[in-house]
Amino acid sequence: MTLAPEHELVTKITIPEQKNEVESYIEATAKRSERDRMADVKSITGAFTGAYGEHPFTKEPIPIWIGDYVLAGYGTGALMSVPCGDQRDYDFAKHFGIDIPNIFEGIDISEEAFADKEKTVITNSDFLNGLPYKKAVKKAIAELEKLGQGEGKINYRLRDAVFSRQRYWGEPFPVYYVDGMPQMIADEHLPIKLPEVEKYLPTETGEPPLGNATEWAWDLK
Repeated sequence: MTLAPEHELVTKITIPEQKNEVESYIEATAKRSERDRMADVKSITGAFTGAYGEHPFTKEPIPIWIGDYVLAGYGTGALMSVPCGDQRDYDFAKHFGIDIPNIFEGIDISEEAFADKEKTVITNSDFLNGLPYKKAVKKAIAELEKLGQGEGKINYRLRDAVFSRQRYWGEPFPVYYVDGMPQMIADEHLPIKLPEVEKYLPTETGEPPLGNATEWAWDLK
């Protein structure tokens, strides 16, 4: 199991022998933005808290680590790692010598995680053995809810829409100004057709190519 370094439980569960290492890792992580942490898939870093959780089904101990690829603001900020089916979990486990159980029937994970897990059959998973992946997930969630150990939830992730290199370096919004007041371009003129420009390079003052346009969509007569 991996917690975000900022997770409120980290300082509470870390054993004294691991305190210095954990605190140093938290300090180093605090200097990086969440965007940087998510984009950096090559660096593998983490720290062991020395604490263990208990598997809700098997009751086996689960080592609890902290890693900067887990974000406090996404979901619960805690990740139950499944290294055989997630490459970042796989790389993390390989790097730190953590056991990687294989729960996919007939799949070789000796070199990398198996990403196409929705087509697999589950094995080495007690009451989930023999079930297709999607049915196994639903059954596991139902059992957790029955035990009062958790509940099913969908997390949505909205990504930034990047227009920085699209349509002459900018997204043309159908708004223009007359005497400082915003005006909407009429529906019949949409979608906006960009004006022709002689060159698609930035202007001498660093503006995008559209800065070279002498007439624009709102110069409607």
